[in-house]
Amino acid sequence: MTQGEAESIYNAAGQPTVDDVLNTAVNHISFIANVNVNQSTNWWAPGENNTKGCGQLQTFELPFGYNARNKSTEAASLPTFHSNLKRLHDADLTITLTLGSWCTQLPVFPEQEWKDSDFNNFVTYFKQVREVIFGGYLDGIDFDWEGYCDAGCLKGTCVCAWDDKICGTKSPTELAKGVFWQASPVEGQPPMKHQCWIMPTSSTFQVMSGITHAMKQAGFVVTLVPMSTSMYTSEEDKTPAQIMRNEYVKYREQTSLGQQVDLLDLADGILLQWYSGFDAALCEATYPSKSCTCDNIPADDYPNVLESDKYGGLLVSAWQTYWNISGNFFPSSFPIRCQACGKNVIMPDGSRADVPCAPADEEWFVPSTKRMTDGANPKDVVGDHNMKLDAYVAKNKSIPKWWVKDQTINSKCPRGIDCPDFRYKGEEPYSRQINLLQSIAKVVDLSKVAIGFETLGIDVQVQMQSWEDHALPWTTSPIKAHKPPTPYDNYTYYKPCTQNMTLENYKENKRCAMPLLSQQWGPKFDADEILGLEKAVQSKLGKELAGVGFFTLDGVLSQKKGHARRYWHGELQKLNETYKVPCSGDCCGCAGDDPFKPTPPPPVVHGSYTVKSGDTCYNIADSLCQDGSNWQEDICNGANVCNNLQAGQVLKYDCSGKGAYCSGPTESPPQIIV
Repeated sequence: MTQGEAESIYNAAGQPTVDDVLNTAVNHISFIANVNVNQSTNWWAPGENNTKGCGQLQTFELPFGYNARNKSTEAASLPTFHSNLKRLHDADLTITLTLGSWCTQLPVFPEQEWKDSDFNNFVTYFKQVREVIFGGYLDGIDFDWEGYCDAGCLKGTCVCAWDDKICGTKSPTELAKGVFWQASPVEGQPPMKHQCWIMPTSSTFQVMSGITHAMKQAGFVVTLVPMSTSMYTSEEDKTPAQIMRNEYVKYREQTSLGQQVDLLDLADGILLQWYSGFDAALCEATYPSKSCTCDNIPADDYPNVLESDKYGGLLVSAWQTYWNISGNFFPSSFPIRCQACGKNVIMPDGSRADVPCAPADEEWFVPSTKRMTDGANPKDVVGDHNMKLDAYVAKNKSIPKWWVKDQTINSKCPRGIDCPDFRYKGEEPYSRQINLLQSIAKVVDLSKVAIGFETLGIDVQVQMQSWEDHALPWTTSPIKAHKPPTPYDNYTYYKPCTQNMTLENYKENKRCAMPLLSQQWGPKFDADEILGLEKAVQSKLGKELAGVGFFTLDGVLSQKKGHARRYWHGELQKLNETYKVPCSGDCCGCAGDDPFKPTPPPPVVHGSYTVKSGDTCYNIADSLCQDGSNWQEDICNGANVCNNLQAGQVLKYDCSGKGAYCSGPTESPPQIIV
């Protein structure tokens, strides 16, 4: 599970609804659709592959009813989509369309800059998209231009990555041209080609500023969402190679439509992403200052380092080495925010030291260098993993935990330099946040600056299971459950937790996981601390901030009875006691149900099946139980009956995998006559 999958933690049927939003204290929403604006027109193209960026697709679906899997589904979905947007718009919500996202390509070279006619053409085309696709209920655009990498680096030719010594010393122009190096994912394994992330350049902002200028002249809303490393100070970058990033400040002044303009003056609002995932070598460039020391004082329930035992052993993180070699691992601890682990790490006191990512006896997992055609590990790797997993359990008398050998974790927000926390040891509360805001106040009006927080579903518990390789646990929801031809409204990425792992049942290879727990970055969304910061800004700077924003909205939504409470909902309700953002729904502020209340188990799918010509036990289990990999358990006596499968044979099946419905006589399956 990675951050890019955060919105998939709830299945499609649980995506935000209009009623959810109308019952929640929000006044602006933006659709993230991976829109690649590499030209002034024809950029609305659901399903188009961003081949010069990371190879990601513009999304086919949007919340509230839009479905563009094909022209027919798009046409059929528009009336509902328009009707829903009208309800939001009538409630005075501002609706924008996000351009770009992490990994969507950027204009980075002078030859990619636009002419004034391009900016005007953009507005004309935007008006068409606004009317045809959004029914006239789109107020403007939102820029989320961050960084990207060549498509091949996510599709097999190399790996998108960042190394402070290699990438952090390169100028924006050098990064744009492509900086590559070779490195092994695990010592002794074959090296893999890596590419540094490409960051924005002056050309990026020539296009962004021109679009903003033209859109504002046409009366539309424009907002910006800079990464924390892209807007954190008003101070001049005096490094020869201009490696201090800060692009939104550095390149804000441009010329468009015959005028000198300032992007930060033009924009209606700016959401500071105080939840960025890497520091773009700012920590290295400013060492030995306290710019990146983890001497913050986090809340007790929001530590810099997560301990698995405090979360019932459900702490999990995703890993990837080669482009097609990945998985999930269950460590005993994980450095989630601020603190890094690995070689030469900055310590809380400002010194440097090697920080092990895990105890030595947890680093037994060595990933394979290849996968078989069916996606499984080679037999020798499977044997090695299973042997070492059992040895770990026997030695530690606990459920299996492991860390992927040689994997290190970099620093995530909060960081003092670009996304500071509320409190630091020996310092006045909010002092580092005030210093940052005081600095950028020299180049932007703070009344249009909001602070961005991550509000992911970190409490959601899902079911995972491993099969041949006991150290390769995956979601139990099959791939076909979130791919066509399954209807989008039925997409299911994860199934709810039903069986956690214990020392007694660990050989069943089923365990529950909290996939987003290790993906929540930045300062904690805490109503009291936010109000404290705003009071300090008013007292020390004489300014008022514009409020707060979230990635993603899903985590704060109000829910009616029958739907699980969102984790961060309570904090938003508490904050709104001061903000008083109006609500026009029929259940304003409803919390929903306790997500951990006891629920009756779902009925077990079971019965009899007559084998047809061409059937395999995998296909039978996949069709009846939506899990072909579990055919030996789901088909009664599967290991024996599947050795000699014959057409006309009647099988019994029990999709619980426990065999409770396998005893007794085999009944003939019901006949369906057409």
